[in-house]
Amino acid sequence: MKSIFSLSSENGEIFALSEDLPDNYTGPVLAGSLCYSAQSQHSELVLQELRGEEYDIRFIIGKFLRRFYAKGWIHAEGLYGNLMIKGSIQKERLSFGETQLKEGQYCCFYTQPSDWSSFFEKGKELRMLDIFYSPLLLQELVPYFPDLKSVIDANPCMLVTKKPFWLSVTIKEIINQLLYCPYNETSRQFYFDLKVRELLYHMLENAFNQDTNKLSFTPWEVERIHEARKILLKHIASKPPSIKKLARLVTLNEYKLKKGFRQYFNTSIGQWMQEQKLQYSRELILNTNKPIKEISNLVGYPLTTNFITAFRRNFGTTPGELRRK
Repeated sequence: MKSIFSLSSENGEIFALSEDLPDNYTGPVLAGSLCYSAQSQHSELVLQELRGEEYDIRFIIGKFLRRFYAKGWIHAEGLYGNLMIKGSIQKERLSFGETQLKEGQYCCFYTQPSDWSSFFEKGKELRMLDIFYSPLLLQELVPYFPDLKSVIDANPCMLVTKKPFWLSVTIKEIINQLLYCPYNETSRQFYFDLKVRELLYHMLENAFNQDTNKLSFTPWEVERIHEARKILLKHIASKPPSIKKLARLVTLNEYKLKKGFRQYFNTSIGQWMQEQKLQYSRELILNTNKPIKEISNLVGYPLTTNFITAFRRNFGTTPGELRRK
């Protein structure tokens, strides 16, 4: 990654990274990456970096019992994507100020070398994917996104996403494909070259080609749309309410609920719910001994074969293969 940094907790404790993974680490492994870790009485952090020809990928996973700080220096010009898979982050860059990402959000910015600092909330697991794209790689997409030229010419920096975007189902699938690469060393680099470009394409599509026919929502309606998401989250392991019933529960009409959900979360209610159930099933497979058939029924797939197909499409592996790893 084209930045260097130091790590410390709110009481000033400094974290030194060692070049290995902890013996008890069970999270995703970015194939072919350099791995670093740091542990203390109050916190743990695992950092993995994969360096491509014109891009870098950094995957960070950790948990902090105290507020945790990171400070550093971005020393290469380019576009940086921050994708928050779990947890939240508040980040400040000398070049353009503060941004905040909640779980399930991402942002992109283009910058010259600059200082940055971040802090993470205590008590919550953090999972974050950072990707650096060089100006040369960005030039490949200028014919498809002419506005990208003004980004590359920005001096000293530019927020490409004026506000955080929610991770779409498609972007989440690409993240999982990066973290659970199914290919060997011979073809892996080519696979990553394709996937980081595919991810960039979707982030730029969201940033530059927004639908001009979007509806306007009042603050109250926005709050109701987010309330619908909270209600659905309570039904990950059970049958969710129908859209008609959900609309009644949040006192919005069905049209505004469906349109608003797609606008704010970049996916339909049905697709979002399927994604959440598959993520939940993955946690059950990794952390429990429940039979796959039972998990399949629990997340709404009466036919185990349909569950296995959906799981493999989403994570690049079958439930059985994941459990045996």
